[in-house]
Amino acid sequence: MNKARPALVNRRYLRIKIFQGLYAYHRTENADQLKFEREMFESINRLYNLYLYLIKLIMQVGLAADEITATNRKKRLPSSEDLDPNMRFVENRVFKILKQNEQLKKLLEKGKIDWKEEHDDVRRIYKAFKEDEAYQLFMILEDNDLQTDIDLIITLFRDHLVMNDIIHSALEERDIYWQDDLPMAAITVIKTLQVLPDFDASNSTILADLYKNKEEDQLFAKDLFRKSIQFADEYGKIIASKADNWETERIAYLDLQLMTMALAELEHFSSIPVKVTLNEYIELAKVYSTPKSKVFINGVLDKLVHDFKSEGRINKVGRGLNE
Repeated sequence: MNKARPALVNRRYLRIKIFQGLYAYHRTENADQLKFEREMFESINRLYNLYLYLIKLIMQVGLAADEITATNRKKRLPSSEDLDPNMRFVENRVFKILKQNEQLKKLLEKGKIDWKEEHDDVRRIYKAFKEDEAYQLFMILEDNDLQTDIDLIITLFRDHLVMNDIIHSALEERDIYWQDDLPMAAITVIKTLQVLPDFDASNSTILADLYKNKEEDQLFAKDLFRKSIQFADEYGKIIASKADNWETERIAYLDLQLMTMALAELEHFSSIPVKVTLNEYIELAKVYSTPKSKVFINGVLDKLVHDFKSEGRINKVGRGLNE
């Protein structure tokens, strides 16, 4: 049974983008809500460009390897290895599949996605990769199949490209939000490589989708963004009343924003289990707020979930969702 193509966007990523959009909206005087909503979705759409840049980066390493191999042949005093090089890496099937895929070719051209300015840096990354034990073992292995090629490219990507500070800087220059988005895009690139054996790669869509379910995910993002704004004042007062009598102004702004989103989700999204919502916002607090925020947010939300249930404000639809 063939594996399904991966999708870039999941609900946690959408919550992060909503959180960022709300932060910008509330920090802007006389903000236009629809403008910030559009910008939120534009930011989500740009995740796909980051994904394409990462795939192109893999291809750029292949070009650099081929270029270096050709240059070595033209040395004034070439060695026997220069004249008769081991071509196994240059001829890696992954490079060939990506180069021949028509969908990818069109998207790269349309988006003007390339690494030409960083080509010298990519050459240096390739030279460093040649010292990796995985590379050296690959070059002498008797196994010569697509899966072996894929495994080597995943190692290159995971250990030498995604972790490289120069690559991080280059991506951040293209979009300041991509530093946060990089893990999501990188995981999806690896998933894309892993499913290559399940597709006729030259003639079919091998690339990930942006959304797993575009209509549902976009509706979720739009509704949560709007509900978080609509009920911000009400939820702010409710949160303050349960925060050990703290005034709203004394609660860390990011904590307040995360709890407001959580309450909007708990009250207005009947198909999402309470436990899922609570876990998601506690996880976001670990990344985006203060070291003590996890405990604080967890404590406040626990109290409010109890109150909201007592008041009939949390009504989940579906088997097991009211637990």
